[in-house]
Amino acid sequence: MAMDKLDWERLRARYRENPVSHTKTGKEFRVAKVTDEAVFIGLPSKDEYVSRENLERAVELINAGQVLRGPSDYRKKVYDQRPAYAWAILRDMGFTEPD
Repeated sequence: MAMDKLDWERLRARYRENPVSHTKTGKEFRVAKVTDEAVFIGLPSKDEYVSRENLERAVELINAGQVLRGPSDYRKKVYDQRPAYAWAILRDMGFTEPD
């Protein structure tokens, strides 16, 4: 199911059309904006972000055969930067399997 690379324009369009997503545990979150460098998650306290660089690194690992079963795999194999949201973004884009 994985593609060769993360299509950032497709990602931007997906969250423009529907900014709501859910973490693996079902917690709803809203993507506040997508810039050229990051996906910003609107949280009550402040906007947090997941960097494009880390998402692209995750896709490279997936394409190399790594499996990211959830946020803990993302944290261990990619980076500890909002792993629950990062994993959900990858799932939304078709790089990880939904439960």
